[in-house]
Amino acid sequence: MKKDLILRVLTAALFAAFVGAIFSPVLGIATFVASNLIRIPSGSFGMAVTPEIWTDYIIGNLFKDNEFLLNSVDESQYVIGGTVVHIPQAGAVSGVQRNRTTLPASVTRRKDIDITYALDEFTTDPRFIPNADKVELSYDKLESCMYEDMANLHEVVAEAMLYNWRPTYFIKASATKNANYKIHGSNLRTGVSIADFAKAKVIFNKWNMPKADRYVILNSEMYEQLCSEVRNTSNDVLGAVYDNVTGRLRALEGFTILERSTTLMASNSSLTAVSGTLYYRWTGSDLTYSVEDYINIENGSKAEGTSDCCYGIFWHKSCVARAMGNTEMYTNEGDPTYYGDIYSFLQRLGGRARRADGKGVLGLIQEYHAS
Repeated sequence: MKKDLILRVLTAALFAAFVGAIFSPVLGIATFVASNLIRIPSGSFGMAVTPEIWTDYIIGNLFKDNEFLLNSVDESQYVIGGTVVHIPQAGAVSGVQRNRTTLPASVTRRKDIDITYALDEFTTDPRFIPNADKVELSYDKLESCMYEDMANLHEVVAEAMLYNWRPTYFIKASATKNANYKIHGSNLRTGVSIADFAKAKVIFNKWNMPKADRYVILNSEMYEQLCSEVRNTSNDVLGAVYDNVTGRLRALEGFTILERSTTLMASNSSLTAVSGTLYYRWTGSDLTYSVEDYINIENGSKAEGTSDCCYGIFWHKSCVARAMGNTEMYTNEGDPTYYGDIYSFLQRLGGRARRADGKGVLGLIQEYHAS
């Protein structure tokens, strides 16, 4: 390990000297520093693992590949004991009358409400690193395993947060139904359309949501359905929001568009129209798959349903929240029964849709059709 470190430093020094000679000494120094410092927490295993380094790495990178989580209200300041969020919230304000004519006025008492919710606890399966692997392999297996474990931890945390933000109300994707639009199950699904964004805009306007900080997140297939319609349109304005070089859509109808490989999925699109509105709600119980079920369907360990339907989410930043609790690393180095080291990680994180009336969060679901 020490020889590898010395070799790495010497190589970096030689390269930095070369850069300094060609360009400038300042650039050479910067190259040397970057070569040795900009990396995932490598080199921390010379004698023993330092948990603080890895927990800091988890915290610093938790939102790096899931930036959508940052477009929410941070309620971490209200976390108690690293496990529960408790938010004191004032009750209804006092009534006001203009030119009051009836006396004495009615006396009211404010009833304050406390909001409390528990943080989810995410734990990785303990990872066993045999001593032989640490000694004999030409690469740092410990670093490789930890990096993979934390990447998986970040992914599951993001899936869980979307589930915590899941909507009360929905609109249905309105593009022509097509067998190619299904991801799971069988038969037909409707596709995502530009018109769906126009409808979502009207709904958010009626909900009196601020024009700024509106977002939508779609899975990769739904995102491509939207991109395809934009690419095929002759409208120059729509063409301007799509970047042919990067393949990215910036925004539509005031919503910043975000994409990730998966979003949420329900076992069916059984929805009932809400009278006097443009949106729907579940006909019976919430049919959204739990995080565990969704992940198991994605990896093939759980059978998909015939009528499974994916959906994305429109939201306003002020209407969803996140809260981070404890981050822990557990180690058992030199375990005499395993002849190696065992490591695992724990992260507490939670979130919620902030409004009791469900407004400010809207689902966009691909409707199921048997034919």
